[in-house]
Amino acid sequence: MTKQKRYLITTSDENTWKFDRPIVFLGEWCRRTDRKYVWKNLDAIVSKPYGLDFSVKIADKNEILKLEEKIFPEICDLLNKHHDIKYDNPYWRIILGHWFRLTLQVLLNRANVIKKCIDIYEISGTTSYNSDYCSLTTFDFNSAQFHITDDECWNNILNIRIIELLNKSDFPIEFINKKDKPSILKKKINTEKFTNNHNLKKIILKFFFMSYRKIARKMIRNQDAFIRNTYLPIKEEIKLELFLGQMPQIWKLDSYDLSSIKNFEKPDKLLRKNLTKKLVNKSLSSLENLTRSLFFELLPICYLEGYKDLKDIADKKSWPKSPKFIFTSNNYQDDEIFKIWLAEKVMCNSKYYVGQHGNSYGTNRLRTDNIEEQTSDKFISWGWKNSTKQIPAFIFKSVGEKTVKINPNGRLLLVEYFYKFGRSTWDSSYEFIQYYNNQKEFVKHLDNSLRQEVIIRLDPNSYNCFLDQEKKWSEFDLNLKIDLGKTPIKKLIADSRLIVFSYDSTGMLETLSQNIPTLVFWQNQFDFLTDDAKPYYQLLIDAEIICLSSKLAAKKVNMVWDNIYEWWNQSDVQEARKKFCNYYAKTSKNPISELRNILLY
Repeated sequence: MTKQKRYLITTSDENTWKFDRPIVFLGEWCRRTDRKYVWKNLDAIVSKPYGLDFSVKIADKNEILKLEEKIFPEICDLLNKHHDIKYDNPYWRIILGHWFRLTLQVLLNRANVIKKCIDIYEISGTTSYNSDYCSLTTFDFNSAQFHITDDECWNNILNIRIIELLNKSDFPIEFINKKDKPSILKKKINTEKFTNNHNLKKIILKFFFMSYRKIARKMIRNQDAFIRNTYLPIKEEIKLELFLGQMPQIWKLDSYDLSSIKNFEKPDKLLRKNLTKKLVNKSLSSLENLTRSLFFELLPICYLEGYKDLKDIADKKSWPKSPKFIFTSNNYQDDEIFKIWLAEKVMCNSKYYVGQHGNSYGTNRLRTDNIEEQTSDKFISWGWKNSTKQIPAFIFKSVGEKTVKINPNGRLLLVEYFYKFGRSTWDSSYEFIQYYNNQKEFVKHLDNSLRQEVIIRLDPNSYNCFLDQEKKWSEFDLNLKIDLGKTPIKKLIADSRLIVFSYDSTGMLETLSQNIPTLVFWQNQFDFLTDDAKPYYQLLIDAEIICLSSKLAAKKVNMVWDNIYEWWNQSDVQEARKKFCNYYAKTSKNPISELRNILLY
């Protein structure tokens, strides 16, 4: 029997759709909840998801790591020759590593999703924007993330380029123009904003810090440690610098504006074409072929055309000339000036230390071999240790913070996961729909009276998601209270008697470390956990802090709701919590002294 031909839809941008024939959506991300009235009556199917089995996720991760090690030295060589420098691979890994890893994940995902769709369905055609109207070249790491996650035009063009390179385009491609040409540089870039709230108190505080900074900058010594964005509260960072015997600096206030740099205006297409010729060869793997063919088309401007300008800015910074060490928990990924400066200092023998950024470190099998651990001299964890490079410390986010006191008669706070489209090797949009259905199942099985006590906390950025969670929850139950991420999370916790996390989250580590009644559930069982982590998570399962199904979680809440503390203070529950936290969310009586000793020795 002949398969029915269907028109391929690659994004949610309806300008690329056909409404007069059968269609196949490349993935769930094409069907936005707020546009359901448009697509629900179409003759449409959704292509089967890719890569959800955990064994496939691991295999894809290993493929990326293998390809990265194969191609990266060639890339470094080409960049060195172009910039007329001779820096080693670790130098470029600090600067390029995170972007390149993300790009490999995106290319692997898109290629496999497309191949699976075209292999299963008979495609009659597809539509693409003309690439002249939306360049695949991004500006920096931040803009690359934006385009991957939120730019439908960019994703449409990337998908079509992949189809062409895979030699899968044995069907017509209709090219259309886009009237409003998007800008690579959407707005003035400021990597670190002091505040968006211009009330009098904040203005006065900012004035004080800016005045202090002018004085402090004059007292910088060449070998002072450089400490920036550590996840510690600012007052604790100041205390740390004092303990190190140096004048505290408020580096958080440092920002830069790249919009005025001439070489950042647009990519040099001829240069990129010539560099691509040097990188491309006859490859055995489709992923390798895609990577080599698209690398210089995707490479952000700041690493090629704008590199020398960024280096000049970094060289002129008033930061220590020969810091004895550099310590950050945040800036290693998207602060382009910092990364170039950091790479230079590491090359000159300054030590580089990274603090744990959030959850999943040391526990998630997909988070091993990360760039920040590869490039640093020490990785300072929140309590765990799997190798000599990792130094156990404590959970940074809770240092110096007052323990939140919950309301014993308060609500049930359900904290939701924030979905980011297209950054994983697998079909995360399909997975997210399953995740949302799991949340509904949890709420559905709560006692009717208890459902009225639920407040669902959405991420402030959830409005960008193809799945309109607020609308979905309203359709499910109009009486449910939804917080759109506008209320401070600490206030929501203080107004609640039980905090429920529906995923393995940083928030779980914070509340457990503060001994706040916490319940966790998820649907993916133990597959993602490292062997070292499984016994510690099993402790929480045995104590019923973690439930491996939404129904079990709801059943547990129904049982303990009227007396949360009677359950929470049980010896077995507290013992499990303490043992888990001692390894993954440790606290310290003298955190700054402890951290000082770690950094100096």
